[in-house]
Amino acid sequence: MTRIKRDSIAYLVVITFSILMLAWGIPNYTPAYPGYGAASSLVPNVAVSIMLFMACLSLVFILIAHYLKKPLPSSESEFPEDLEDGGGFTQVGRVNMRYLLTVMFPSILLVIAIEYVGYLIASFAFLMLLQILIGSRRWLQSIILAAILTAVLYIIMRYGFGVPVPGPQLFE
Repeated sequence: MTRIKRDSIAYLVVITFSILMLAWGIPNYTPAYPGYGAASSLVPNVAVSIMLFMACLSLVFILIAHYLKKPLPSSESEFPEDLEDGGGFTQVGRVNMRYLLTVMFPSILLVIAIEYVGYLIASFAFLMLLQILIGSRRWLQSIILAAILTAVLYIIMRYGFGVPVPGPQLFE
């Protein structure tokens, strides 16, 4: 499979995930707007919309190049191991579906878990799971980082922006 085909599939996966989140996940798992502050769906909607826009833009560039029959140099369209001269790009330009799904699966679980266990517990578990999946094995450091990041984000969202966090509340 060429780099262009693999990238196109990855962009289609991101587009599908973004549309699913905008159409179903965010509307169903964020609380109703209480009439003050920013709506709790504002940040997820903006983040997912940016992901959707960037993936669509990248896919459009690939399609335009394909339909205009603009040839790409082999160093930009193939993986280095597929080239005879050993040239090409580095790992930076490569899309790895396993790593993409490694982040997307816990994100889906986070959206569902917030509704049942609340923001604090779900986000702490999400951050711990992500750290484990990316290879962190320092448990104390992972626990401290997840706890601090969860607390800071909760304080900023709840008291800084006045956004009610979704799910059951521990401290209300």
